Amino acid sequence: MRVICRNVSVSFVAGERTVEALRDVSLDVRSGEFLSVVGPSGCGKTTLLRTLADLLPPQSGQVEKQVGPGSRSAQALLVFQENNLFPWMTVLQNAAFGLEMQGVGRGERESRAHALLARLGLSGWEHAYPPHLSVGMRQRVAVIRSFLSDPGLLLMDEPFAALDALTRELVHQELLDLWEQNHKTVIFVTHDIEEAILLSDRILLMSASPGSIVAEFEIGLARPRTTATALSDEVQLLKRRIHAELGLRPREVTHAS
Repeated sequence: MRVICRNVSVSFVAGERTVEALRDVSLDVRSGEFLSVVGPSGCGKTTLLRTLADLLPPQSGQVEKQVGPGSRSAQALLVFQENNLFPWMTVLQNAAFGLEMQGVGRGERESRAHALLARLGLSGWEHAYPPHLSVGMRQRVAVIRSFLSDPGLLLMDEPFAALDALTRELVHQELLDLWEQNHKTVIFVTHDIEEAILLSDRILLMSASPGSIVAEFEIGLARPRTTATALSDEVQLLKRRIHAELGLRPREVTHAS
């Protein structure tokens, strides 16, 4: 799915004043592209995703979604930082929920869910309930559910922010492996610049007050990417450039000897 925004603006009423969350945001997301959006807190990243998911109407501008001949769905699915699993459903039921809503038979949906649960290290947990899982395990189930739902557009709002560094590296690789299978169109919001570089084809930077796109970076790193990619000079250079564009002072990077 291709996504085109033309001069999209969104405002909220907060008490006696109007808060301008997005101003004249224009972007063109290519079909099958993995696009990340980076910017400071309050710059409108989540508002942008909610607008693209048709949860918020823009006050002005236009959002257009073009479904190509190879696309099977015009659906946009939003994945939040909180995994939003149903606590009364098992891991298997949660993973297969999107397929159930599409009318896929129980045998087929459970077979497909079993396959991805096994691939992402969750074999043996199929009949457990979300409160019995770690945060990282719950987030893996949420990612599996989103991919099995097979939306035309996957919108991800800081889905890995609550994970520890080691779990985040694991889930990054799992997400990339799943994305490499079908090159679904993904728009991924994050505060983590390195995460954005490792996952993305392209990164958009947003500024706050009001939210607008101020810069764009094409990420030319070869795929497939691994955790070792993060140590490359190319990634470190990109991090410094993006930090500079955002007006941030980059943290010192040390390499293990």
